[in-house]
Amino acid sequence: MITVKDLHKTFINPDGAKNQVLRGINYEINKGEKIVVIGPSGSGKSTFLRCLNLLERPTSGQIIFDGIDITNPKADINMVRQDMGMVFQHFNLFNNLTIMDNITLAPVKLKIMSKEEANEKALSLLERVNLKDKADAYPVSLSGGQKQRIAIVRSLAMNPKLMLFDEPTSALDPEMVGEVLEVMKELADNGMTMVVVTHEMGFAREVGTKVLFMDEGNIMEENTPYEFFNSPKSPRLKDFLSKVL
Repeated sequence: MITVKDLHKTFINPDGAKNQVLRGINYEINKGEKIVVIGPSGSGKSTFLRCLNLLERPTSGQIIFDGIDITNPKADINMVRQDMGMVFQHFNLFNNLTIMDNITLAPVKLKIMSKEEANEKALSLLERVNLKDKADAYPVSLSGGQKQRIAIVRSLAMNPKLMLFDEPTSALDPEMVGEVLEVMKELADNGMTMVVVTHEMGFAREVGTKVLFMDEGNIMEENTPYEFFNSPKSPRLKDFLSKVL
């Protein structure tokens, strides 16, 4: 579904110094896989994820999604993004819109569905995450966990082929983490292709088909969850896991 070839990303600091965040990543993501990306802060995890839908433009390299080279300037990235759901750390809901309007805005505006179809879809998705009673509420009245479940539903309303999650639980109170991970697990069980940047090792172990360890802008190690956690190969990963497990 996604092929990443020699992906580099360099940021220019305010003082003009170059900060090389991604250093030539090559990777393939197949349909139905659940790729979990872990690593220390500043390792390039979120930048890698944000490059996959061009929220960050790579400095060089290629990203091919569903046969389309999205790094080609001629590619219509807005069309491509309709097939890629994105869930952010801080929810990014529109506070001036009801939950229902947050969910139906994109499908209706992009003429993917009529208002009636979008409403019907939104209600069935809200039921799936046990928040149907919040359809007419505003985001300000919801807990962090509820907001994040709504953010996931909003992405699902577009019927994406792929879901990207950028540390979806790191802004939540500990007791709300479980309810969001539950929704993500259900998505995984239903065959959704997912790339998840997270610090939740239990989720990586339980849901991932592959776990990647990133450090200093590279994928240092990848393996099945069992092998990854039980017999890490590199000293750097062993050291990292000894601190987080």
